[in-house]
Amino acid sequence: MRLALCLLTVLMTAAAWPAAATPVTDAQAETVLLSKHRVDIGGGRRMNLVCIGHGGPTIVFDYGLGGHMLNWQKIAAGAANISRVCFYDRAGYGFSDPSKRPMTAMNVTSDLHALLHRAGVRGRVVLVGHSLGGLYATLYTDRYWHEVAGLVLIDPAFAGDGVPLTPDEQAKMRKDHADDHAHTDGCVALARKGALSMSDPHDCYAPAPGRTPGERAYLAYQFDRPGRYEAVQSEADSVFGVAPGDDEDSRKERKLAHRFGDMPITVLTASNPLEGSAAPAADHKVAFEAQWKAGHDALANRSVRGVSDVVPGAGHNIQLDQPQAVLDAIADVVARSRAKMEP
Repeated sequence: MRLALCLLTVLMTAAAWPAAATPVTDAQAETVLLSKHRVDIGGGRRMNLVCIGHGGPTIVFDYGLGGHMLNWQKIAAGAANISRVCFYDRAGYGFSDPSKRPMTAMNVTSDLHALLHRAGVRGRVVLVGHSLGGLYATLYTDRYWHEVAGLVLIDPAFAGDGVPLTPDEQAKMRKDHADDHAHTDGCVALARKGALSMSDPHDCYAPAPGRTPGERAYLAYQFDRPGRYEAVQSEADSVFGVAPGDDEDSRKERKLAHRFGDMPITVLTASNPLEGSAAPAADHKVAFEAQWKAGHDALANRSVRGVSDVVPGAGHNIQLDQPQAVLDAIADVVARSRAKMEP
């Protein structure tokens, strides 16, 4: 029934929004994802923002911790055939300059706000955020409510998104975080010496098999540079606290969180969010998945028009495992936001 209503809404509103003369192809979308368009956001920094497609509202994508533009390659063309889409690199990622400030959620969302305004992205946007990008999209909406038309949150992080840990588990988490720091510091040192390359990545990254030469060149550009590792570590420092939920990003989001009225929101939850992680104890897995879904339900319930769905057959990277489910959610939220914006 919801799909039928969505399609009806699309048909009712399509005439009011310009459509692309010809469909955007996967090849065209990937060319855009791998391209560079750096925008001066002030303070001597430039950030990369690339856009394709036509129509409004503009859809803005934010990948997760340690992500990159190719995280969107399975849905970029499909989304561009729904409305105009823009993809960006956070500070230190991809083609964006690093920031001298810590990569807290507040600083990340301030950067995105400045970027969209300096790039001339007008009107309300639909934000699509995956994982940590989902937390950033939520906080962005908390801060700039009147500039957001809708939200699609893909297995998003959220304030306090961890089950309670025993003292021993907390100690292990702190040790793991310290080990990650040491590994990252080693990669930064190698990158500064120019010692990282696709042929010898020194265990700092592992290129996926089957990448095209263009994709490999794009990945090498950023993974061989120190700024990326520093940005990822800075984000991790802000989102992983001494105990679940006791981190700077969670505290700030809880402080600024408010109701989102009747804004169209869809939250997608992976049926197996821990896929690819070290196998947790069965009781921890059950507790985590229950808390994960409850947090996603709470995000959707901030709006009277919120939807929270589990995506079967999907790990944490739903946009790669089940791209059509993400495209359907985007089409639904865009259609509902267009109907809401009609005079």
